[in-house]
Amino acid sequence: MNKILRGFSTVKSMKFIKDKQPIIKISELPSGIKIFTEQTAFPFASDIGICFKAGLRNELPSETGSLFSLNQHMYHISENDCLENFEQTLRTGCILDQTYDSELSYWKCQFIQEDFDMIVDVLLKLALTTKKIAKETRDQFKTMNIPQERMTVDEVIKKAAFGKHPLANAKTTAQILPKQEDFSRFQEQMLTSQNMIIGYAGVWTHEQFREYIEKKLVNHQQFFQRQLRKQTTPEFLSQTYALNDDKNDTIDIALLFKGIKWSDKNMPTQHILNQILGSSSSWSTGGPGKGMRSRTTLNLMQSIQSVEEASGISSIFSDAGIFGLRVQGPPGSKQELYSSLIDEFRQLGQPMSDEEFFRGKNIAITLINLNLERQADRLEEQIKTTFLMGQNAVPLYESLFENVTKEQLQDYIKNLINNSEPTLMYYGKNVQDIPTLQQIKRNLRK
Repeated sequence: MNKILRGFSTVKSMKFIKDKQPIIKISELPSGIKIFTEQTAFPFASDIGICFKAGLRNELPSETGSLFSLNQHMYHISENDCLENFEQTLRTGCILDQTYDSELSYWKCQFIQEDFDMIVDVLLKLALTTKKIAKETRDQFKTMNIPQERMTVDEVIKKAAFGKHPLANAKTTAQILPKQEDFSRFQEQMLTSQNMIIGYAGVWTHEQFREYIEKKLVNHQQFFQRQLRKQTTPEFLSQTYALNDDKNDTIDIALLFKGIKWSDKNMPTQHILNQILGSSSSWSTGGPGKGMRSRTTLNLMQSIQSVEEASGISSIFSDAGIFGLRVQGPPGSKQELYSSLIDEFRQLGQPMSDEEFFRGKNIAITLINLNLERQADRLEEQIKTTFLMGQNAVPLYESLFENVTKEQLQDYIKNLINNSEPTLMYYGKNVQDIPTLQQIKRNLRK
């Protein structure tokens, strides 16, 4: 007779089921749509994602707010079907979401496999049909008092680096409703079959999902009439850039260099350097993962009284990039802030200890693995890297980072200092009398 213990099963034995690696495949339909699948062994839940290579940088000035409007009308196509679409997804327990950034737009949903047919119907309809801005939404916005937002530091950095290019004009927080003709034009010229990936993670094979999607797309023939408009590549500008803001009680100074794009072989190098620099905006007593050993914390914020914030800068796009360092402090201390910024960046090209090097590398790898634990996040990252890097780079991430050496980090920084043309950005109060490019290069190379 089995003795029953609380918390223990009375089952004598179970067969050990070996975990299986997911099977990843990608193919392309005749229409140009890419199909991406991650076939998993256990049907806990299925995920589906629809991604367009169309972000804030692709909005023309008259189209500003188009992606915001798409997000506001996530369930809405015509005047009367919003509630119906919402209830359809609600009945399944699925939570639909639509996100966007400078370069990509992404629709996603997680559900149980039994609800697959209903979810795909709704998701394709919402993502592929040209939407109209509801009259109720326009009426509501007319009554709202939306304050004029000041530029963020990240936005000013992109302005300094890329000038008037649309990538620099991308404003994440813009709460604007464009005219209907501009809104429709953005959808019909930027959300097309030529820049689209449909992804799935679940128990179906790649061939099953591809065949199923092909049949569903027959109901969306109007979508295939859309023609993709071209995207221009930004040029990095070497300059001194000053933007005065008297409402700001502080001043931000950033030293910027032309960085790398996603597909560049030095992408892991720049990412590890950014982890070594870190980001520090307040004093902390420390703890695991708080970055208390980062250079911006130890060498800048906790060592120089005028430094109130400091952070590494690593912005990577499909066709451009920025790398650098930023400090923030009182306007009266701008000379000390500038000197500390130059000195710290110059030190980054000097030999570093094995401890610091491996800490930066391990933080980078750990953060990546943490962000890829959930199936939905992993699917999204794999689809996006297929666009941004020209391949599904997620399976390669760990080896790419492990292969980086200390010498590569130092060579990368030395090349920036000695051979690249920098940009210096000042943003805040009292931005007069800033150094010239010749002074900056002389200070960096002494």
